[in-house]
Order: sequence, then C-alpha cells, then structure tokens
Amino acid sequence: MKGFFGTSLKILLPLVILLAGGVGFYILLKTKPIIEPEVVEERVWTVAAMPVKIEDQSLDLALFGSLVAARDVEMRSLVGGEIIEVGEDFREGSIVEKGDLLIGVDPFEFQARLDENKAQLLEAKSRLSELNATQRSEQAALSRDREVLEREVRNVQRSESLSTRGNISEKALDDAKSTLSRQKQTVELREAQLEILKAKIGQQRAVIERLEVGIRRAERDLKNTQLLAPFKGYVAEVSAEFGKNIDARDKIARIIDASQLEARFLLSDSQYGRLVGDTAGIIGRPVTVKWQSGTTDLSFQGKVTRLSSEINSNSGGVEVYAVLETNENINVLRPGAFVEVILTGNNYENVVKLPEYSVFDGEVVYVVNEGRLQPRSVEVVAQNGSELFVRGDVKQDEMIVTTRFPEIGPNLKVEVR
Repeated sequence: MKGFFGTSLKILLPLVILLAGGVGFYILLKTKPIIEPEVVEERVWTVAAMPVKIEDQSLDLALFGSLVAARDVEMRSLVGGEIIEVGEDFREGSIVEKGDLLIGVDPFEFQARLDENKAQLLEAKSRLSELNATQRSEQAALSRDREVLEREVRNVQRSESLSTRGNISEKALDDAKSTLSRQKQTVELREAQLEILKAKIGQQRAVIERLEVGIRRAERDLKNTQLLAPFKGYVAEVSAEFGKNIDARDKIARIIDASQLEARFLLSDSQYGRLVGDTAGIIGRPVTVKWQSGTTDLSFQGKVTRLSSEINSNSGGVEVYAVLETNENINVLRPGAFVEVILTGNNYENVVKLPEYSVFDGEVVYVVNEGRLQPRSVEVVAQNGSELFVRGDVKQDEMIVTTRFPEIGPNLKVEVR
C-alpha cells in the first residue's frame, strides 16, 4: 500500500507541476499589457530657398589691386651750382601745380657765359661786315683792273700792227707787252685775293653760327637754373634744400602725377580667357574702384586702358590697368593704396544666378513643389567665385533650395524658412 502511494505521487507530482505551469502561463498571457504600434511620422526638413529669376545678367568680377600713378618722374637738376631758391610747395607730400618752381640754381655763371657769347657774336658779325666791305672793294678794283687789261690788250694789238708797218720801234712794242703782262698779273692777284676773302667770309659765317649755337645753349642753361614742375603732382623723396651745392643730373625729388591715377589688378588665366573670348574684349570695360580707410569709403569710376605685355610667371595671370575718372575726391587717394575693383564682366542672356552650393553634382538643383523636393537638370554657363550662372529645366519664380545636407534627394518633404 505504501509502495502504491509512493508510485502515484511520483507520477502525479510532475503532472501537477506541468498543470500549474500551464495555468500560470495562461494567466500571464491573459494579463500581459498590449503595446500599440507607434505611427512613424514623415520628417519635415527645414531648408532655405530662393526664387528663380531668369534674366540677362552680367558676370562682374570682384578683384583686388592697388593704385599706381600714370606718371612718376624723377626730377634731376639740369645744371649744377648752388641752390639759392626753393619753391613754396617743394616739401615732402605737398602738391605742386604744373609750372610751379621746385628749386632755383645760382644763375650768375650762366648769365655771364651768355653775355660773353653775345659779345663774341657781336665781334664776329663786325668782322664779317669788315670782310664783306673788303670783298666789295676788291671786286670794284678787279673790275677796274680788267678794264685796264682790256686797254693794254688793245694797245699791244695796235703796237704789233704798227711794228709790222715799221711805224714804231721794237722797244715800244716790248714796253707795251711788258705793261700787258704786269696788268694780267695784277688781275690774277685781285682774283686770288677775292677767293681768299670768300673763304674767310665762309669761315666767319661758321664762327657766327657756332656762337649762335653757344648762345642758345647758354640761354637754355640759364633757363634751366629754375627747375619747374612738369605737371600737377605729389612731391616725394625730396633731397635738395636751400644752400646745397648740386651737380647736373643730381636727383632732387620725385613728382607723382596727382591728376591721373590707375588701378592695377590681376586677372587669372581663366578670367582673362573668358573676357578675351567675348566680343567686347577687355580694353574699354568699365570698372568701379572702391577704397576704404577707417570710416572713409570712396568709390571711383574708370575704364580699362591697357594690359601688361606678358603673363606674370609668379601669379600666373595678366596685369590690367584702368584709368580712374577725375572727381572731387581724387586728391584724397595716393599711389600704393589697396583697393577693391569691380570689373564689368560678360553679359549672359536668360540665365539664373545661384550660389555654388545650391547646385549638386554640377548639374542638378532641387525645386520646392507642394512642399516636396523635385530634382531639375541645369547647365552651368559661367562661374565667378562662389556664384554660378545656369540655364535649364527651371521656371520663373520657382523656389530653388539653397541649403545643402547629405540626405537631400527627390520627394523629401521640406519647409522653407
């Protein structure tokens, strides 16, 4: 009996445990909380956008450069001597007008040299007058001697005729021939003397011409004792002062043209090629030159007038020079100032100007249409720094996304801020 209960307990106990486990599982299953699935909401991306403006546009180039003087002249003394006069505005940084006195050199020696040359010229002209008078006298005497010679020739001819008939003696004929010979000699001497006088007159005229050249040179040297400003400009590097003794060609200062300044700036190879390829070329293009110093902000207009003769090997570009138009503020500027230059670029018809970061893969932009992104194909026509000119499948006033993010793609839901 005891063995029977022990066997039954071994069989029933596992069944009871299994049953209890099943009941417990059932209870847990019935009492577990029900988790409702969450509804995933579509993400809305906040983006910036700009409207499409299809229009003709100019691709202006924003460049930097410096101001240079159209003329920059080293002023050197044309004569040597002591400086006895200095111009009122001959000071570092002053502005002189054309014709203003810079320095005056002691003119005494140059005036004396001029007076001596004039005196020598007067003496030479008097000598020439004397030679001319002697020549006229000799010519008159020669004319008379030739008349006498003609008479002596006729006299010899008559004597020979008479001697043939025996009317005169041989001695008389010989005397007539001797007189004729002496007269011929006199005429020949007169003619030789006139040739000598003619040569002396030529020499004297050469002396006069040489003295006249000397006078012109002396007059120029005397005039050059006063060194004048060749044009309106700034005075720089002054190295002369009152009382200083200078030699000819000594540098005394620099004059920098104040009436005409140029902006010098650099075009890269690509910029140069793009402008040269346009029908308008480069020469004559308008520029706007901006100069800022502290609170002073000035703007000047100008035009490109010339290019450098060769490509700069260091920078790999071409230097361009634009002449500034004169206005009331031009005297404020100084050569060497750093300036911003806006060069009018090529014109493009029916293009859209966009920032570079709004174009993906160089040919796609995203347009906001009913709150979602739509890709559109475009062609980049030109680029200037971070700006692009494009044409393509876009319409006027459509909103192009200008926010760049990795997840951007077709059909994304967006909100324009």
